[in-house]
Amino acid sequence: MKRIIRFALLLLLAIPAGLLASANPSFIKNTSFGNPGDNSNSIILHGTLAVFNAEYGRNYFELNWNAVAGNFSYFEIERSLDGQIFEKLGDVKAGELSAEGQYVFRDHFKAITARHNDFYYRLKQFEANGSFTYSKTLIARMYNTKSLASLSVTPDPLANDIMVNVQLNEKSFVIMKVLDEAGNILLTEGQHAGYGSSTYTLNETHDLPKGMYTLEVTVNSRERLVMKLLKG
Repeated sequence: MKRIIRFALLLLLAIPAGLLASANPSFIKNTSFGNPGDNSNSIILHGTLAVFNAEYGRNYFELNWNAVAGNFSYFEIERSLDGQIFEKLGDVKAGELSAEGQYVFRDHFKAITARHNDFYYRLKQFEANGSFTYSKTLIARMYNTKSLASLSVTPDPLANDIMVNVQLNEKSFVIMKVLDEAGNILLTEGQHAGYGSSTYTLNETHDLPKGMYTLEVTVNSRERLVMKLLKG
């Protein structure tokens, strides 16, 4: 039975990491996100983050984020393997910034876990008065191939465009497409990228009419991510 629950403006449905290398890369597993009206699973953003991304290291994802508004006291970091049930990983106090001026948290895991699962991350942002909000959800996938270390996708915290972070092990060509339900290509962007992390914002995706869409990200015509977008 398929489950679709609203994810603010966009619902992201990802292929499981373990299936990407299979002979059928078009297979898509439905994954659900919290409904803003559900107190236990709400994913709400109040324009408080400018950056939220993940970079893969050896058996860990390093989460980075910036807070640009709000009187925060601390952040709780939560992770899910199915987009439904989140667990607390730890917390970071407000003001504990890296040398680059960002908040940083490392999520260490077993390699076998990352090979068979996408990781869904969100931040529970606590204000000084005890109230809290949730960030939008970031989806991270480990590839660890010759060309590609990892991919992560999240809505832009401010503009609500889709942001794609590609972490490469070598110079590569990255193609990103957005398609409608009929398979028509609405947006295509191709970029040459070098070693390391590059973030791309798919401008104007926030202007898409309501409906179901597909995001495809391909690296060197080999590694491929397919993700469903539901604009509500």
